[in-house]
Amino acid sequence: MSHWERIVVELLEVVGALGLAFLFGIAIYVLGSFALTGSYTTRRAFGSSFRAVFREATLAVLTQPLLPLFYVLGYRMDRFLARRGREGLTQAGVPVVSHVPIVFVHGYMQNRVGFLGLARALAHRGFGPLYGFNYPWLASIASNAGRLDRFVDRVIRETGAAKVDIVCHSMGGLVATEMMRAAALKKDGTSAPLKVRRCVTIATPHAGIVWRGPIFGLGSASLRRGSKLLETQAGQMLAVPCLSIYSAHDNIVYPKETSSLVKRGGRDFEVEHHAHLAILFSPKVADAVATFLAEPDASPPKKGADPV
Repeated sequence: MSHWERIVVELLEVVGALGLAFLFGIAIYVLGSFALTGSYTTRRAFGSSFRAVFREATLAVLTQPLLPLFYVLGYRMDRFLARRGREGLTQAGVPVVSHVPIVFVHGYMQNRVGFLGLARALAHRGFGPLYGFNYPWLASIASNAGRLDRFVDRVIRETGAAKVDIVCHSMGGLVATEMMRAAALKKDGTSAPLKVRRCVTIATPHAGIVWRGPIFGLGSASLRRGSKLLETQAGQMLAVPCLSIYSAHDNIVYPKETSSLVKRGGRDFEVEHHAHLAILFSPKVADAVATFLAEPDASPPKKGADPV
């Protein structure tokens, strides 16, 4: 065997080992998380559970290898999904529904790659421009809220829009609601104009997660039920129309009531049989997001309501 042949063989062995380690990690995540849901999620037939596990594992295998790439790509999600023509049509010939910029905010241990399916669905429905926001998920939720606020300012300057719509997944919903809560108050305590028109949170633990095991990062304590940040947010009404989409069979955020925003003036939308990652690729979820974002602007919130 020649020198170069040995190098190729060694490289293949390394790639094979990394591939097996990756698949093993996916298996641990999927099987372990589904097993831990226990009595927290709605019971269902074995066939439905098997399909949910298979779908979650498949989507993890397809998307997670792209994570490094989407630290570079995806600032403008719609540019490689569906371009707009001069006549106000998408590439697929669909009339543009909304010119309000949409900012996608990812969740824990992820980046904007998770929104590929949803961004594609919204682009083909005539929404956009679409922006993907990445943030250091190991940092605190409060500091990431500041980063999101500056990103929104950048999008507004770039597009000339008055406001943006925000679509979030998991911890990203807490980052967005904290950003709105903090940005709505000036230093003198008076209300400041909000930069967000509408907000959608998907699989967000607004009441905190019940998992008591280790979680990495400075924001980990804020994710837990009873945290100071979540208690502060729970005591304040939402200042903009918000839709919370969640699954009765989420393998990370459970029980489903933890995602509810009804008591804070929001709207809930429940789906079934979708796990934490797979919910982002659900056509039913895409329809719900599109319908909500296409609704006419709501009237201003009642006076006296504390904004979030």
